[in-house]
Amino acid sequence: MNTMKTIKIEHIWSDKNDRWMHIEYNEQHKICGMSFMQGDEYEIFKTKYAENDPGLFEFYETMLYTFPIESKSVNTIEFINKVMWAYCQADQIRAKY
Repeated sequence: MNTMKTIKIEHIWSDKNDRWMHIEYNEQHKICGMSFMQGDEYEIFKTKYAENDPGLFEFYETMLYTFPIESKSVNTIEFINKVMWAYCQADQIRAKY
């Protein structure tokens, strides 16, 4: 369990991916939490989605470990967006079957 405090929170709009992202950073300036919402309704995002999603964050950490070359080949936000798309697609496929 990570006992470091969250010291910084960013809300980032990704026009290309049509989503708001919530990114948390710890005392070592490492990402320690994240969530997102599809669409541009910032007020809804702030009230319903602007907190850590533990499942998404664990998936992100797994993707960093599983795909280190891919994570280094693009900037951090672009990699996070790829992880978010994979997370959504995996969830939809799992629900389908």
